[in-house]
Amino acid sequence: MQRKDIRELGVGKIVTGAIIIAIALGVTVFYLYYSGRFGGGSKLKITSPARVGYEWSHLAADNNIVSDYLFGRTKKLIVAKGGDGVFAATSYTIAGRLVTQEAENSGVYGLSDQALLLKCYVRAGDRTNATTLKDAVMKRFRLPDGTYKAFVYCDDHANPEELTSVSSMIDWLDAMMEYYVSYGGDGDYKEIKNLTGNLFDAEGRLYTEKISVAKYAESLYVSLKDTSIFVEGEEGSMEQLYGTITGEIGGEEVENADTEEEIEGVLLSNINLRLIRDLENNGLISQGAYEKALTAVKNGFAGGGYSFYAYATSGAMDCGDYIYSGQSTGAIDIAQNIKTMKNLAEVGELDSASYSEFKGQSINNGRIYSEFVLMTGNYSGHEAMSSYTDGMMLAYYMGDTDLYNKLSDTLGKRVATKSTSPALYMVFREENDRYVFYARENLSTRLATS
Repeated sequence: MQRKDIRELGVGKIVTGAIIIAIALGVTVFYLYYSGRFGGGSKLKITSPARVGYEWSHLAADNNIVSDYLFGRTKKLIVAKGGDGVFAATSYTIAGRLVTQEAENSGVYGLSDQALLLKCYVRAGDRTNATTLKDAVMKRFRLPDGTYKAFVYCDDHANPEELTSVSSMIDWLDAMMEYYVSYGGDGDYKEIKNLTGNLFDAEGRLYTEKISVAKYAESLYVSLKDTSIFVEGEEGSMEQLYGTITGEIGGEEVENADTEEEIEGVLLSNINLRLIRDLENNGLISQGAYEKALTAVKNGFAGGGYSFYAYATSGAMDCGDYIYSGQSTGAIDIAQNIKTMKNLAEVGELDSASYSEFKGQSINNGRIYSEFVLMTGNYSGHEAMSSYTDGMMLAYYMGDTDLYNKLSDTLGKRVATKSTSPALYMVFREENDRYVFYARENLSTRLATS
């Protein structure tokens, strides 16, 4: 009976069915090959990327930050005009009021900026641009030893330096993990393994790097205003925070003069806890790496009335020797501190006192300032423009719509709203009477509002 049914189908129908099946198989094989899954490949499981959702993006939109429009303009100015059509330039300056003030691009492409752009493409489902960018970065930024340059230039011959930084490579590794889960192939997996090996040692600790920190000039001596804060027998390690540093340099009396020195250490803000946990869970770094990293960051909490985290470790990540002042002596670098807080909040480990301090100063001051001076207890310095999106994500992780709204309001005042502006909807800075648009601020704003 079955044979009769088959005969009744006719040769033509059988051939048609076979063709349809062959086409379906061909499409499947092509997809697997194109996606890099054909012939094996390692599957990675990572923490789902943070997508703030409607409630939060609506708050941002109420404060002039319209995420889709911002990203569309950013691609036109920062990538198409400011960059080379693939890379994002670090900044783009629109034409000024005078005829002689033409539009300018920085001519510099930063690795961290490309990492942000790659994440934007992946989350937007833009596979073509994501793959093109990833391939271009591996071609232009990658060094023979598997590390990556922090910057390349539109004219590489103009500045052939090969500066690397852990910060930018961590950013790129994070973006590559996100790219791989959606579109990556075997070659991308191998690159992730190679880059991980260049960043972490056999125990899963970040390698040290040279860090520039400020210090008091060695020729100066300490003149304490109040020595009662020290208990007899203590060395007085906080003297530079509470005392006045005076002395002579070059025959002239100076006060609180500082200089720079380079140390081997690890920036606490580079310890991306969520990334380290994902690397460990996928067997890319050793077991226990996440707990070591978490301990190293949490032990950097200053305490003693100061709700801040250390700037860096002096030496290995888990050595326990912390440096609290970075670019200025006796002052906390707020931008670095917020980034460290964000990393902790992302894994649910942020100290409540530090968050309360940050929220209080943000709500009360309406601005994020670059430094907290330990001796005076005041926030000072310039406005930390690059920290608003880190602060917004910190508020998101803490479920705090009030703070998210406040920071969106402050950042939204820096959004171009003139309808005729080529940078409409983008975040700007005003520098030397010119309007400058930075890739980091605009791309991170996109990620923090979508």
